[in-house]
Amino acid sequence: MARKADPTFNARTLEELPTHFAHYGTDPYMNTCLSMLSTGIHKWGFVIYRCTLCHDRLVEQGRAELLEPHLDWVVIEDRATLDNASRVEVRKYFFQSLSRQNIPPLPTRGYFSVFPKDLPRFRYCLYVDKQCLDTVIQFQEANYGTEHVSQLPPMVFVVIDRTWTPDGPVDEFGLSKALKEKEGNDNEQGGSEQDDGKEDEESESEEEDYEEEEDYDHGHPLIDGSDRRYVGWAYCSAHTVGGSLYETLHGMYGLDDEETFPRPPGIYPVGQMPS
Repeated sequence: MARKADPTFNARTLEELPTHFAHYGTDPYMNTCLSMLSTGIHKWGFVIYRCTLCHDRLVEQGRAELLEPHLDWVVIEDRATLDNASRVEVRKYFFQSLSRQNIPPLPTRGYFSVFPKDLPRFRYCLYVDKQCLDTVIQFQEANYGTEHVSQLPPMVFVVIDRTWTPDGPVDEFGLSKALKEKEGNDNEQGGSEQDDGKEDEESESEEEDYEEEEDYDHGHPLIDGSDRRYVGWAYCSAHTVGGSLYETLHGMYGLDDEETFPRPPGIYPVGQMPS
């Protein structure tokens, strides 16, 4: 008896993809596919801020056949505002550019639990400065007679989380408000008094968890003036930009996942930033 082909293997367009995660198995692009189907936003990839104006290319990356037509790189080069711009400044520019876009607050379908503004495309941007481009030079100079790329110095870029602040993440686009309004429209008025007591207990528990997390989160060496474990950005190896990084950032904690993304000068997925 012939084995039935995997539905994601046969799919050649988004419309042919399955809409339930159970059909994806170990497909490495499951989150990216389902998030596009759920939000109606059929593009993926990052905005790249080039903050140094030397070298024209970093590295070409392989792309999945089905997702390639929807991959959209946006490279921003502006000498007046970006030359030698800091990570803090780029975070501000990125947010300002998103605020001018008409991005829907809620998903259009329920295939995958994600808000459009929380897609990696809209939450994170890539930052390339001279230090990052220096790693490209080191890679190229070392790439003579080496059999394995893993033995070469890493090419590195920075991923910046637009929601990060020194006091914790912020909900600049009012996603929480939009969700509460939707829940309010879906629920009836009855039983509100009973729900209030339950909400108070949940609020107290969340506050205790937050205080414990605050104690753990501080006391690290200062980076950009912050002693938090998570400083709102991370170094990433350039070979991950073709898909694995975007897919990984769909996770529950995103870039704020200490088991996946090391604190600088560590590099995702492995290594240390050259000094």
